[in-house]
Amino acid sequence: MALVSVRRVATYDPEALYRSVCQHFDALHVADELTPNTRVLLKPNLLAGRDPAFAVTTHPALLRAIARRLRELGVTHITLADSPGGVYTAASLRRVYAACKLSSLADVLTLNEDNAYGEKNGFSIIRPVLEADFIINCPKLKTHGLTVMSAAVKNMFGSVPGLKKPEMHYLKPTVDTFAATVLDICETVKPHLTIMDAVDCMEGNGPGNGTVRAMGYTLASRDVYAIDEAGVQLMGIRPILAPLIRLARKRGLCDPAAIETAGDTLVPANPPFTLPDTIITREHSLTPNGIFRLLFGRKRTYPLMVPEKCIGCGRCAESCPRHLIDIIDRKAVIARKGCISCFCCQEMCPVNAVDTARKQP
Repeated sequence: MALVSVRRVATYDPEALYRSVCQHFDALHVADELTPNTRVLLKPNLLAGRDPAFAVTTHPALLRAIARRLRELGVTHITLADSPGGVYTAASLRRVYAACKLSSLADVLTLNEDNAYGEKNGFSIIRPVLEADFIINCPKLKTHGLTVMSAAVKNMFGSVPGLKKPEMHYLKPTVDTFAATVLDICETVKPHLTIMDAVDCMEGNGPGNGTVRAMGYTLASRDVYAIDEAGVQLMGIRPILAPLIRLARKRGLCDPAAIETAGDTLVPANPPFTLPDTIITREHSLTPNGIFRLLFGRKRTYPLMVPEKCIGCGRCAESCPRHLIDIIDRKAVIARKGCISCFCCQEMCPVNAVDTARKQP
C-alpha cells in the first residue's frame, strides 16, 4: 500500500503549516531516515518570479515549516534548489527568489545559486539534485496547459537546467512523448518524500496564468505517483485526462487501488477545477475529437498573442523550443508554421498575453 497523508490547513498560517508538516513526518516516519549529516534538498515549484499570492509557486511559509522541522530533527544541511523557466544563472535565481519571497528563508536553509549541472541516465540534472542524500519534492497543485495537471511528478521536470527544458519539448513534441520523458526524469531523480502545497491552488490557464482556487490542504507521501493520484482526486477531474497519471498506471508505477490515506478526509473540489483553454473539456474520449486528443496530442490548439497585453519582455521567445517567436516593435510575434503547441510561451508570459486559438492563426 502507498500511504498519502492528508491534512487540512485553511491558510498559510505558519503554526498551522508547521503542525501539518510534523503530522506528515510522523505518519510517514521521515525522522527514521535523517541524521545531522544528511544533505536534504527542498525542490519547490519555482516556475517564474511571481508573488506567492498568485499560486504560481510553492508558498514560502510551507517551505519554512519543512525546514523548521528538519532543523528540530538535527539536520544541518538543507538546500533549496530549482531551475525556473528561462536561463539558469546565479543572477536569475536571485531574482526569482526575491520575487517569490524566498529570500527570507536564508536563516533556515541555503538558497542555491550554483548553476552547474551534470548527467544522469542521459538527462541533464542540476547539481544540487545530484548531490542530495534526501530529496523532498515540494510541488504546487495546479492545472497545466499541456499535461492537464502540474503536481509531484511534473515538478521533477524542474531538475533539468534552464533552457535544456525547451530542448526537450522540441525533441518530444507530442503530449504523450513529453509525458514519457517527464516520467523518465522522475524515475531518474526519485524524490524520497513529497509534500504538496494544495492550500491555494491554480485552476484555468495554469501553470502560470490561471486563477487561484483555495482548497486548504497539504498532502504528503513517500510515493510520488500516489500523491498525484490524490491531487487529481482533489481537483475533481478524471484521472484519464492527465497523461502523466495515465502513463504511470500503464507502466505499473501506480495502482490507485493500492493507495491508502491517513489523517483528514480529502474532499474533491465542487465544482471541479476549471481546465486550461488548451484542453478539450466537453468531449468524451470516444468522440472523434477525444480520440484524436488521446492519440496525437492537442494539436488543434495553438498559442495566440494578444498584442494589447504584450509588454515585449521576450520571455516567450526565450522559452520557445522551436524559436518561432520574435519581438517586433516591442511586441511578440509567433510564426505561423512549426508550432508544436507546447504552450511554453503561455507558461512563461508574466502578463497573460498568450491566448489559445482552436486553429492555426
